Amino acid sequence: MDAKLEKLIEKLRKEGVEAARKEADAVLEKARREAAAIKTAAEKEAEAIKEAAGREADRFRENSERAIQQAGRDAELKLKEQLFILFDRVFKREVGEALEKDFLQEIIRKVIEQWSADGDFQITLSKKDTEGMEKALLAGLKKDLKKGIDIDAGATIGKGFHIGLKGRDLYYDFSDESIAALLKSFLNKRLNDILE
Repeated sequence: MDAKLEKLIEKLRKEGVEAARKEADAVLEKARREAAAIKTAAEKEAEAIKEAAGREADRFRENSERAIQQAGRDAELKLKEQLFILFDRVFKREVGEALEKDFLQEIIRKVIEQWSADGDFQITLSKKDTEGMEKALLAGLKKDLKKGIDIDAGATIGKGFHIGLKGRDLYYDFSDESIAALLKSFLNKRLNDILE
């Protein structure tokens, strides 16, 4: 009986070990499948995160490039604007310096001499120029002309003058601002070409 019992014990042991081994293999296989599924899911999630980070980095780079380009355009426009302001000041100053007393008298004389209109003239100068030129201008012009001339001070004129016929709204503008604007209009295209 001992031999049978031993065989039975041995058989039970083998069957138990075999069953335990099969169960362990099944658990191990299940763990491997779960680990593979977790690994696959983690790889997919990591890839998705990587792609999202790549898209975000691309968006950030594109936005940064656009912002840099816009800042460059803004700086260029501001520089152009400042250059035009500088040229405006220079033109006005240079024209104002050119429109000194003797030169103004000469221009006014020539305009009146060349103007064939009938009627009295109205000349508007800056307040400063009116005080300094009125007597000399009137004395010099009235000798040569039979027309009446009125000279007034204009609050909006810095240098130069306006001249027209009395009682009419038409006048010629020889002010520093008008002459500077005319000269600037010729230069603006060339200046724009240079700045471009």
